[in-house]
Amino acid sequence: MATLNEIAYNIKNIVEGGVGSDDSNLSLRQIKYMIHVKRAELLLKYTDNGRKTSESMYQVDVLSPSSSGATYKPFVGFNDNRAIRSIALRDSTSAEASIELLPIVQDHDRIFIQQSRFMRNVTKKYASLTPSKVFVFEGESLVSGGFLEFKAIFSDPTTVSSYVNDDETQYPLSTELLSVLTQEVIGKEVVMLYNLSANAPNNQTDEKTKSKKVQR
Repeated sequence: MATLNEIAYNIKNIVEGGVGSDDSNLSLRQIKYMIHVKRAELLLKYTDNGRKTSESMYQVDVLSPSSSGATYKPFVGFNDNRAIRSIALRDSTSAEASIELLPIVQDHDRIFIQQSRFMRNVTKKYASLTPSKVFVFEGESLVSGGFLEFKAIFSDPTTVSSYVNDDETQYPLSTELLSVLTQEVIGKEVVMLYNLSANAPNNQTDEKTKSKKVQR
């Protein structure tokens, strides 16, 4: 595995042939954005044939449940929310805290569950997902307090609470897919951006042109 900065600098170095320039329009910010996009596309293709995602691809985002719900970070759009590994409720952040794995249902299924004659007397907690928020219910009552550990494959790994920074945190992708990701990012988009940069006038080009004119 590698950090986001290591992956981005490697891609920039390959595209520029090891010769960087302060005038280059190929910024690390652009490359990092493409890394996130291509990672999501790669994982969707990778799992199309029934392959399972490895543990290294998941992150844990810590949320605080409340009556108004907890906003979760966008995750990769696998079918049936397969990007979510688990949602767990802890009563505190200590190592000795009790932890409860929650069944996950879509918000439009929640009413059916609450009205089902098989579930009316069940008080077990469960997580209900809307397009942007997660709510914790116990029977028909909303649960507040404690901490939610939302474990998933997120679209932008850098926004997750467990992410430290681009220099220290290992980018959530298995080692065997790093080279594939690099090739995907170096595709048409990044090469096109670099070519635009190379063809545009910049300080280095101007200085070389002036130098030649003086020598003549």
